[in-house]
Amino acid sequence: MKFKFFDEINSTNIYLRRQLKLEEFEVIVAKKQTDGRGKRDSVWISNEGAALFSFAVKDDIELDEKITIFAGYIVHEVLKKYISSQDKLTFKWPNDIYYENKKMCGILCEKARNHIIIGIGININNTDFGMFREKAVSLVEITGKIHPIQQIIEEVVSNFENQFHSLNKNWENVLKIVNENSYLKGRKIRIKQRNGKFSEKEYRFLRVDRRGRISLIARGDSDEAKFTSLEFKVI
Repeated sequence: MKFKFFDEINSTNIYLRRQLKLEEFEVIVAKKQTDGRGKRDSVWISNEGAALFSFAVKDDIELDEKITIFAGYIVHEVLKKYISSQDKLTFKWPNDIYYENKKMCGILCEKARNHIIIGIGININNTDFGMFREKAVSLVEITGKIHPIQQIIEEVVSNFENQFHSLNKNWENVLKIVNENSYLKGRKIRIKQRNGKFSEKEYRFLRVDRRGRISLIARGDSDEAKFTSLEFKVI
């Protein structure tokens, strides 16, 4: 595991995408990102005090949607060590970690030739969330303590690397933990339709299935609806 550090960069994911040769588990770390992005090009506030890092793995075991969920599982397991109220730390499909009703971590996985780049942003010691003040939370706000950012990054990447090559073998256990700790469990959901509006129908979260899809069921329906990609809101 090698590290490359930047005080400021447009995006750790973009930096890796532009490299002619990618090296597995070379970790790009930034104190600040000027062009941080999340899923579907959503804005990610990337200020100093957060853990902002990316690394690449070879895409040779048909990872598909598994990789994002697996990365979320790893981050969830690491952050549990730092939080006493562990039941409030949850996984929101497909790529976020929440504490209570606020986002603590976002993950963006992107294909780059024969690799997948895993970009992770964790709110650690940062408290400035701009327009997302009411929607975000950091570890320092939860615990009242300053935490070692580099140590947390190393724990995440090390645990990821140690478990990555047995991902398919241990996938059922990963799913079990993800589903048991789902932010969506017991919540009502409306999904975005092709016209851009949210459905009148209310859906209920059932599980993340073996292919990494979200499984929902609408009120009054007998059949599940499964999605590999979905925009939705919790109501």
